[in-house]
Amino acid sequence: MNTVQFKDIKLSNELEVEGSVIFPFLTAIQIDALKELFNKFHTENPQGFYATTHAEDKDWRKQVSNEILAIIKDSIDPLFDSIDVLGGAFISKAPGEKGILPLHQDWNIVDEKVARSYNLWVPLVDVNEFNGAMRILGRSHQKQETYRGPNLPPTLYKISDAVDQHMVSLNMKAGMGLLYDHALWHSSPINQSNELRLAIVFGVIPKGASMRFYHQNDKELEEYVSHSEFFFQNDPKDGPKGLELNKSFPFENEILNEEQFNQVYLGVEPKKKSSGFFGLFKRTK
Repeated sequence: MNTVQFKDIKLSNELEVEGSVIFPFLTAIQIDALKELFNKFHTENPQGFYATTHAEDKDWRKQVSNEILAIIKDSIDPLFDSIDVLGGAFISKAPGEKGILPLHQDWNIVDEKVARSYNLWVPLVDVNEFNGAMRILGRSHQKQETYRGPNLPPTLYKISDAVDQHMVSLNMKAGMGLLYDHALWHSSPINQSNELRLAIVFGVIPKGASMRFYHQNDKELEEYVSHSEFFFQNDPKDGPKGLELNKSFPFENEILNEEQFNQVYLGVEPKKKSSGFFGLFKRTK
């Protein structure tokens, strides 16, 4: 399996087993520079949950990414062995319910049978349960085969409240890095503070890993050959526009109920149904 490797083997092992790992990443100078950059591009704070990758101006998205990467690039090489950084963005969560990010997995951008892909998420302010820290379902990245894309339904969306009971809040100091597998289930709750919860995020893959894009077409899953510029040049509603079809095959994500979730993700044995005979015995005893 082609995975991202840290120079510190302990971090690599934790990432593989847990699906995420936290480590020191940015200096105070870099944090201040990134905040100044955000203010340069935004005259007022965005509302709700916001990402610069959602902007309509595609050239602007790319400019923001380039300037973020210019600030953080010196922090990357000392940590990782041969990775490809795919692009950066600011992500903010304003106070209030519109900033809630529901339970989900990120889109897979590689064939996860041969490689893994990740997000590197870095808060620029201290984060905790009060202002909307990241919440994760630990070790959930390899529990269920899923394909994710703009028109593929999340397999746990019907039972998100039940899943939430098993999520853990990742309280982090500003500048700490969180690298997590795109298949790891995560969410973030309401920001109850009076301040913007600001972070940066960018995609990471093993160097040279082939990129993919997945699209559901009736009961056929289509796999397209993708590239690092695709999400700067296109919007989710465009689907696989401009990409070459690699293959298609019968597949539909299995939407789980709570009992199936308990079995697949938590290892809880399914309840055995009593036979009609014993059921009758109990009723007439």
